[in-house]
Formats: sequence, C-alpha cells, structure tokens
Amino acid sequence: MIKKMIMLTLLSVFFLSLGAQLIEEELTNDLVNVQYDQKSAQKAMLLSAIFPGAGQFYADRSSITTYIFPVIEIGLWVGYFSFTKKGDDKEDEYLKYADDHYSRTQQTQVQEDLIETSNNPFYDNHFHLDDNNSQHYYEDIGKYPHYIFGWDDWYNIYAINDQGEFGPDWILTEGDNEVWIGNNPVNVSDPLYLQYQELYDNQTGIYSHYRAEYIEMRQDAEDYYNNANLIGFGILLNHALSSLDALRVTRKYNREYISQNDFKVKLAPVLVNNSISPGLFVSKGF
Repeated sequence: MIKKMIMLTLLSVFFLSLGAQLIEEELTNDLVNVQYDQKSAQKAMLLSAIFPGAGQFYADRSSITTYIFPVIEIGLWVGYFSFTKKGDDKEDEYLKYADDHYSRTQQTQVQEDLIETSNNPFYDNHFHLDDNNSQHYYEDIGKYPHYIFGWDDWYNIYAINDQGEFGPDWILTEGDNEVWIGNNPVNVSDPLYLQYQELYDNQTGIYSHYRAEYIEMRQDAEDYYNNANLIGFGILLNHALSSLDALRVTRKYNREYISQNDFKVKLAPVLVNNSISPGLFVSKGF
C-alpha cells in the first residue's frame, strides 16, 4: 500500500511539475527575463510532494499552510498505523481462535458421513479444504457453510451424543440425490448448547457460536484494514493538495517580491558609437 502511494504521488508530481514549468516560463516572459531572487515552483511542488508543507516553507515560511499540511500529514500517518496495528492484532486473534476451536479431523469425519448418508455424488467433490493453514483455509472455514463441521461446538452438539458416540442426525431433502439442509442436535446437554440454545436450532441457520464469533472477528479485522486504506488515500490526497498549494504560495511570493521591490522596465534612446539606438532599461527601487 505504501509503495503504491509513493508511486502515485510521484506520478502526480510529475504532471503537476510540467504545469508549474509552463507557469514559470510565462512569468519569466512577463518580466522580460529580469533576474531576481525568485522561488522555483517546481522545486516547491517537489518538496511538498515528498513532505507536505516543505515546499511552502521553502517559498514562504510565513504562509499558514506551511504548518497546516504537516499537522494533517502526521495525524493521517498516526491513524494509518493505528488502524493497521488494530487489523494485525485482530487477525492474530482470529487465527489463534481458529487454531483453538477448529479441527480438520472432525471436519473430515463428518463430511465423510454426510457423503455416505446422503448417497449424493455431488458431495464427493464438494469438499476441498486446504491441508495446511493457508490463507484460503482460514477464509473457507468461516465463509462456506459446508466447512462448519470442524468447529468444536458444532461437532460436540451435532455429531457426538450424550454417550460420546458419533452419529450426526442429518436433515436431508427427499429423493434419489438427497441434499443436506441441516441437523438435529444429538447432545442437548452440552454447556454451549444450553448457553446459546437459540443459535443451535434449525431456524437461525447459525449452528455454531464459535463460527459466528470467528466471522465477526474477521469482519472487524477487515474493517480496520479498510479504514487504514482509506486513510492511505487521504495521505496521497494531502501530498497532492500540498503540492498544488506550494505552487500557489510560490506564485504569490514571486509576484509580491516584484511588487515590493518596484522593478521597472522601459525603452529609451541611448548613444552607441556616435549613433542613437533604442535601449532597454531596468530599474529597481529601494
């Protein structure tokens, strides 16, 4: 993300600098190439693109935007790193949560029973859970309902009865190729079932408090990262606006410098080699 921001900033400055060069050439032509201590618009824009406010400081440190843009920049970076850190922490939290409460062995045992019970060839190639803890693995166990079997609470309530025997009570559609549409609990004495009984009925379709918590944690992490990305675009915008403002401050400084020092340009006849020729006179008041 940071590399993309830098590339976009430099690309923006490149095109803005071309415009600044044209403006500087126009201003120079207007002054008939009078030499004076002018500030470079291109340099100011480049400085502000690298660090907002630096170009304004170079051109005219008395400008209020010299101090506004750096404050905004610091605040945005603090927000960016803060939300990124929160996203990282929440990601670590849900990864550990999955490692503690999800089992591939349980998932495999239950899905094989479903395949055998339903007699539906569709399920033979329906399960493709990764064998290692990849990004897809952590995404799939929360995203797809047919990977719910590995969550400890689902397994303990719907796959293992009160006597500790394995035997899911499948709810299937009627017909030759039966489709799984739910389960009846076989262990209603499980503590989690008693605590969150409303989650484990056939009406909510949740079936797993652990899975619901896991999905919420993943969403929280995504929200934090989205906020960080949004602030990242704000940082890019701050650089672009600061570059444009540096151009404004530079032009304002250069024009005020000319006005305050009273440059005058005029044509007048001069004597050169005993002949009169037109001459260009430049004067400056103090």
